[in-house]
Amino acid sequence: MFIKLLAFSIFISVNIYAEKISYNGYRLIRITPTTENHIQLLDSWEDNPNFDVWNRIKTVGEIVDVVLSPSAFEKYEPLFKLANLKYTILNENIQNILDAEESSMRRNAQNRNIVGKYSRYPEIVNFINNIVFDNPDIASSYSAGNAKTYENRELKVLVLKTSTSVKSVWLDCGIHAREWVSVATCVYFIDRLIKDFRNGDQMATNLLGYYEFHILPIVNPDGYEYSHSTSRLWRKNRRPNSGSSCVGTDLNRNYGYQWMVAGASNNPCSDTFAGPSADSEVETKAVEKAINDKLGNWDAFITIHSYGNFWMVPWGWGKPQIPDYNDLYAISKIGADALKSVYGTKYSIGSPANLLYAAAGGSFDWTYGIAKIKYSIALELRPGQGEADYTFGFVLPEDRVPSVGEETYIGLKTMIDAIRNLK
Repeated sequence: MFIKLLAFSIFISVNIYAEKISYNGYRLIRITPTTENHIQLLDSWEDNPNFDVWNRIKTVGEIVDVVLSPSAFEKYEPLFKLANLKYTILNENIQNILDAEESSMRRNAQNRNIVGKYSRYPEIVNFINNIVFDNPDIASSYSAGNAKTYENRELKVLVLKTSTSVKSVWLDCGIHAREWVSVATCVYFIDRLIKDFRNGDQMATNLLGYYEFHILPIVNPDGYEYSHSTSRLWRKNRRPNSGSSCVGTDLNRNYGYQWMVAGASNNPCSDTFAGPSADSEVETKAVEKAINDKLGNWDAFITIHSYGNFWMVPWGWGKPQIPDYNDLYAISKIGADALKSVYGTKYSIGSPANLLYAAAGGSFDWTYGIAKIKYSIALELRPGQGEADYTFGFVLPEDRVPSVGEETYIGLKTMIDAIRNLK
């Protein structure tokens, strides 16, 4: 086992940095819409593949961060001026932060322990396999949906449970390819929960005594690998679209509940392309099958994204308040307060449609609306607006991973235990 792992690590360290698309000269700009016409204009541009919105378009007075290539900046700058749409340049060349991220990863490449790192898909599969091998009393794994992605990768789910586990909790990460800190946080959660359980931590013991955890660290392995090997800011999966040269579907717009109602695109070139139909993607179907296979047994569904520091409850598709809103808000506050106690990181609580923007076809709307999992929760991890790291956006430096993992683990563990105590 050790020899195989060592050889694998050497292979990864040699091959982890394939030639990538350069973002040299790409600017990160901050736009401040001051009229409804500005919002409509931004909405009309959002589908354009050369207008990469990092934090979505909300309402008048709310900032919108956008990445533009040199040619795109030449195109849009006159339009900004014509519309009197104010903007500032936050970063003249985002390749600099990508280079810094890559440099930090190179320095850590020889470290075989992937916890606290931005690891590749094969490393994470190997990590899960080793956990199952080393912890046969509590760990097992399966392939969600017994299916393979377009590029022939499996969706590897780790199960952690004891002989007394009666109910289930689902945790997934990495539905959007470029959100690397999400994937790293799932890995951290796995490692820490096992260590706490082995060390006799009371809360971890109680949790594994009652719940079986199903943890899928990478919902979108094809897109995730592509974001490592080729295009750092890739978001969608990698399945080609019929009749278009543009590749990929936004998996968090593809779930078959209120599909295409809001915040999703029918343009295959858009980052928010919802797919040719609801539930069209292998990854979507695989997660739905895994949930349906234990329907009625789930106490919580948690999906982790980045970025913005948001602790969210349904709905994503629109602003109507769910019947269980007060219960979900209260349980979320317990988690967010516990997270804040670690490093002081503040999270806003509420629904995506009210905190951010309406976006239909999301996984936690489906689990709440169709699978009837009451405690369906979505997190947007660091960095949050007002923090020193905010302009890193999706390219959060790797050395922040352990801190993000720790605070998120404490927050989620505390929230899940509060759900358990409701029984």
